[in-house]
Amino acid sequence: MNHTWEFVVCMGLSILMIVLCYRLWRGPTTGDRMLALETMGALGVLILIALSVIAERTIYLDLGVLLALFSFLGTLVFARYLERGLIQ
Repeated sequence: MNHTWEFVVCMGLSILMIVLCYRLWRGPTTGDRMLALETMGALGVLILIALSVIAERTIYLDLGVLLALFSFLGTLVFARYLERGLIQ
């Protein structure tokens, strides 16, 4: 089966990931960096779903679920530190 569109989607998401890496590095505030990191996690899940379709393997879906879970938990931890003022 021809998966040309899935490869195009993966490449587009990868380019967006590079742009988000720049925002993560240069973000003027911690909130901008947190938003970039959370968006990178969501894009990573989308890339894993597209790879699951391309490779026809369900293990990538399991990895996507784990990445979404850990990304969410990481965001909660950072938000807690920001709320307490431990990170500026």
